[in-house]
Amino acid sequence: MRLASGLALAWLAACGPADTTTTAAHDTTGGATTTGTDPTTTTTTAPTTTGDATTTTTTTTTTADPTSTGAVASTTGDATTGDATTGEGTTGTTGDALDDVLTPQHMQVKGTHNSYHVRPLVPFDASHDYTHEPLDVQLDAQGVRAFELDVHKGLGGFEVYHISVIDAVSTCPTLGACLGTIRGWSLAHPAHLPIVVWIEIKDSTGGLPIGAADLDALDDTIRGVLAPDHLFTPDDLQGAHDSPRAALEADGWPTLAVMRGKILVVLLNVEEAHADDYTSGYTTLAGRAMFARATPAQFTAPWAAIAKLGIGEADAIAEAHAARMLIATNVCGAGEDDATCSAALADAQAAGIHMLKDDFPAPVDGMTYFLDLPDGDPARCNPVTAPPACTSAALEAL
Repeated sequence: MRLASGLALAWLAACGPADTTTTAAHDTTGGATTTGTDPTTTTTTAPTTTGDATTTTTTTTTTADPTSTGAVASTTGDATTGDATTGEGTTGTTGDALDDVLTPQHMQVKGTHNSYHVRPLVPFDASHDYTHEPLDVQLDAQGVRAFELDVHKGLGGFEVYHISVIDAVSTCPTLGACLGTIRGWSLAHPAHLPIVVWIEIKDSTGGLPIGAADLDALDDTIRGVLAPDHLFTPDDLQGAHDSPRAALEADGWPTLAVMRGKILVVLLNVEEAHADDYTSGYTTLAGRAMFARATPAQFTAPWAAIAKLGIGEADAIAEAHAARMLIATNVCGAGEDDATCSAALADAQAAGIHMLKDDFPAPVDGMTYFLDLPDGDPARCNPVTAPPACTSAALEAL
């Protein structure tokens, strides 16, 4: 216990109650769209699992470009007309009418913070006092579609836990094991919305230092679990364009006809050495397995596609929507009261934040609050960005 107490004093200040980003309200930091309806050709590649075998089916479709205008996006042109309105009650399988209209930017999904976390025997801080179900249970029973994993370098590879010794219990002890659990569920449910896995490098709270060379090994670990047709990378978003940013400005995110069954991985670290090394001095993600989190000052960077912002950062959220970025935020953390959490959830939903990350994705004893999306399971139509034709069942129906 003397060892644990000493570590607690040294690390609790560095760790904080949730992650490395803070705002006045929650722990995150913050700060031209084109229009068009020109037809585009989309190639859909979807994994199908039968017994122990996995096959891939490719379908090519010609669709209208569901682009948006203004800081608060609204769809125009063919995106909300014709057969697109017939998607009511669809099951979210590839090929449905709205799959050629809706994109990840039109969804709002449940996520979890420190998704591997198990309450320690003696919580040293109220923010440690929660337990998540295993990742596949979160995906299946709780409808979670966004995860966060804290990564440390161990002697045998990349380990997943919060803080060495004092908060070190995980439902999946290594990055490979965590991604393998997600991969297994994904292959068994290939029509799911894209799953986003946020990776935070936390060598300051345990393990060996992680340097620039280790980031290549981190990419190798990700690619060793997720096959090329399963992992959606910055290069995949870029396609024939000059950069991922150019692709978003020209076409927006690919439609769900392309994105179903995909897994995206995002580096959460920002404005520090790991992020600088991973993006080659904030210039490119070419060849990388992960996207990288962009701050508002980086929204025009050629690699910028995904952000994490505070719920109260209205201007930055509007800028991110206008730039067709996907946005995440932390909603409720252990130690916060029901009223605070409920208010934060309502504000995050109204702001159109795409990924709502929470310590409580399902009911727990002693709290009335949990992250519930009563108008969508596992997803609801984004109130800021989704077209009128969108339905929660067309996104995905459990």
